[in-house]
Amino acid sequence: MSLPLASSFVGSKAQDTLRLKSVLTLLFCILVVMLSFLEAKAEEEGPGGGALVDESYSLKADREALEALRKNIPEEVRKENDEKAFMDGLVSDLSRSPSQVRNQFSSIVNKKRTLFNKDMTKTREQFGKQQKKERDEFTKELAAKRKAFAKNKTTSEDRKEFYDELESKRKDFYENQKEKRDSFEADMRDKRKNFDDYIRAKTDEFNQLHRDYTKRFDENKKSLADQKKQAELKKKQLQQQLDQEYDPIRKKDPTVLGPE
Repeated sequence: MSLPLASSFVGSKAQDTLRLKSVLTLLFCILVVMLSFLEAKAEEEGPGGGALVDESYSLKADREALEALRKNIPEEVRKENDEKAFMDGLVSDLSRSPSQVRNQFSSIVNKKRTLFNKDMTKTREQFGKQQKKERDEFTKELAAKRKAFAKNKTTSEDRKEFYDELESKRKDFYENQKEKRDSFEADMRDKRKNFDDYIRAKTDEFNQLHRDYTKRFDENKKSLADQKKQAELKKKQLQQQLDQEYDPIRKKDPTVLGPE
């Protein structure tokens, strides 16, 4: 009697092992397909232009756990995927009201805008300090040259030539500083415009998702209310059925139990 039982146990164990291998094989195939799809997408899109904004201002979810699987995917494609996952995550949980979802998005955008403004201010301060340092060094250099020149015997023609040369250098220096300042301001305007364009595009994308979320939220809310109403109605009907079944019993005269 024990041999058939043992044989059945071994056979069952072998089947479980086979099923486990099949599941693992299937999971591996799915992983390979996903990576192939992402790499193919990256090749189709190509390197593309530079990002509108710096990585630190990007609206994206924290997905560090997937970095090992995504390390061979181009950075721009990863950023795009992260931003999409972030947006999808905002509107995936129907337990929050549409106003709560919008408040969360607005809060994140405000934080990114504050960070951007802070970095812009810091960059402007650093540029201003660098230009001041250059002016101070140039002024000291001219003063040293004038002092050294004054120690020598010179003719009026020598002095005119010397000071004309210093004036020419001064004009060139300040003209060069102005060109650097103009170039810096143009770069800052581009960064500001790119950031504003990026936030505007993401806000438009969110608004579209939010409209769809609001519709799904309202439909889900109505569905839950209908389910609750149906449950209450069913409970009431069951109570009525019980009352009908026990009503004849309650109407009967009570049986008085006397002594035997």
